[in-house]
Formats: sequence, structure tokens, C-alpha cells
Amino acid sequence: MLVTNPCPPGHEATLPSLSVAPLTRPETLSLLVKYGPGAARQTNRIARGAAGRGDLALTAHGAASGAALSHIRHMLAGFGRVVEPLGAPAGTTRVRVRDVWQFHAAPFLAAAPAWLAGANAAMVNAASGLKLRKDGSASFGATPVDLVVLADDAAIVSRLAEAEVAAFAARVAHLDIATEPVAPLATPSIIDLDGGAQLAQDASGRLIGSAQDSDGRGLARITAALPEGVATRLAARGRSTRLLPHDGAPVLGPTRKNRLYVVAGLGRCDMALAPLVARLIVGKATPAEAEWAAAHGAELRQPRANVADFAPEWAGAA
Repeated sequence: MLVTNPCPPGHEATLPSLSVAPLTRPETLSLLVKYGPGAARQTNRIARGAAGRGDLALTAHGAASGAALSHIRHMLAGFGRVVEPLGAPAGTTRVRVRDVWQFHAAPFLAAAPAWLAGANAAMVNAASGLKLRKDGSASFGATPVDLVVLADDAAIVSRLAEAEVAAFAARVAHLDIATEPVAPLATPSIIDLDGGAQLAQDASGRLIGSAQDSDGRGLARITAALPEGVATRLAARGRSTRLLPHDGAPVLGPTRKNRLYVVAGLGRCDMALAPLVARLIVGKATPAEAEWAAAHGAELRQPRANVADFAPEWAGAA
């Protein structure tokens, strides 16, 4: 059973999920490299054209982000990805990652209900009838639910105590924008490692952007991430609140207090890692996958320094 809120109007203006991210931990990157292509094939079986390839630009301006980008670049190359330097102003480092899988929300969400029905999965648009139990199970009316998985930031915040959420993540305000169409960019996806801004150009030529906005400087961060010489005109803007794990790494597994299974912090790698997450939930993961997930558990009391990753959003909050 999938309990979800109806997709709001304009949901098509969402940054695509990616099969590569600016990660510094090889364990997580190796999983993306392993599962990204298969996730793309499955996505296109569900919704033709929902996943396609495009280039990703990563930009760094400061010393710390430049060192992180150098590490990321060499690690990606070690995993067989083609990474090329791009021209940039003095003091800026920019690279292009070739042929990154991009997963687009609108066509996938349009096709998902029929696919779920074919898989004998019920889909309901209201969680008001869901009654949770302390062991992580629940009931929905007369239907028993063996395990509740909270895979949406809003659901996590609404169902867990504030202190329980604060143990592994912070609630951070983001600015989300869309521009009028512009000429095609050399790379359709851009991530700025200093400000944490992320941009993508959709099929209509619009730029979709997002950045941390706790201090009201989200638009400045997005503007700074634009390639030189690109002029834009704002068409829409909105604000959202997201959960950012304190260490930048994913959070997976049951909570310590009420055993609800949490999936948080996947960011734009959510679709690429979806097959792995599904195997973890149903107990079909390999020993190596289970070991990786255990280090990312939501119930851990000790610092998760061994799984910490570079988080552009936190760089933007500095």
C-alpha cells in the first residue's frame, strides 16, 4: 500500500533525479554506479522517456570545495565515468560528467498509478486513516500493514517527534524557482558546490533551480550557479522545507523509539538508489548492501563520521 499526497500543480517543475552526485564516499558512489543504469531501464519500462542521459557540470569556487571536487573527479574517473575540465573564470574549477542518467518526475508520476495497480499495490491519497503502532506496523481501516516506511520529508516530520528527527537531520528552508526558456545550455544539469545551488534545464528550455534559503540568499546562490553570459527571467518561485542529514549521508532504517522505517537524505539520487532501498525494506539485500545500510541507520546514537559525505547544501548554509 502506498499512501501519498496528490501531486500539486506545477510538480513538473522539479529538478530531475540523477545517477551521479558530488559524493566523496566511494561506498555510496559505487552503489550509484552499480544501480543507476538498471534503475533507468526500469523507469523507462514504467514510463517511456522518463529517464534519459545528459551531462552534469560541477563547479567549485573555494579551497575546500575545490579539494572536494578534485577528489570527486578522480573517484568518478576511477569508477569509469568520463569527467572533463570545463573553461571557468580565474579562481573557479568546473568539470563536466558525461552521460549522467536523469530521471524526470512528471512522466513517471503520471504512469506510476497504473504500474502500481499492475503490481497489486494499492495507492491512496490520504494518511488520515493510518493508525501507527509502536512496533512499526499499522492498520489502514481493516487492512493490516506490516511495516510503515516514511520516505517523504513531510511524512517524517509529521509522524516523528521533533527531537527524534533532530537526532539525524535538520529542517532547512529552500527556494525553488523556474525561469522563462533560455537557449540550450552546454550541460543541462549544474551543481554549485559552494552555494549548494542546483540547476537543470527542462525540455521546454526553462531553468529549474533550488538552493538553501534559510538566510534569504537562495536566489543569489542560484544566480551565482548560472553559467557566465546566461541571462534569465524569473517565471515562478516557491519555498519548501527539506530534511538535511547532519553528516550529508543518507539515513535508512527503523527509528530507535517507534521502529518506523525512515528513508531520508537521498537527495537527487533517490531514483538511482530506489532498487537498493526496496531490497533493504523487504530483507533481500546482499550482505554488503545490508552492511552499508546499517552504517546509515536512523537509530544510531554514535556519530556517523564513518559515513559522512560532502553536502553542498550545508556549504551554502555556512
